Amino acid sequence: MWRIGPCSDDQVVTIKKKFVLALAAYAVLGILACFTLSDDSIRLLNANIKLRTGTLIVLGLFAFRATLYFWRTQIEEERADPKLMD
Repeated sequence: MWRIGPCSDDQVVTIKKKFVLALAAYAVLGILACFTLSDDSIRLLNANIKLRTGTLIVLGLFAFRATLYFWRTQIEEERADPKLMD
């Protein structure tokens, strides 16, 4: 479990809460990117990619990375002590 700053035992931030907050933040950024970025193309490695699409791909990769980290920590906790799982 992780703690953010000085806090009591009832304010502990778990990995699951951090994961949910991260995915929510990526979703909000994706929605903002859809509504605010133009649909202009940019040239990247001899390919034309729309700016909005490229941004969403990068955000998706970050979300995928967060998901892999969450799964890894869940598996490690389960192996360490099976009684900790919900």
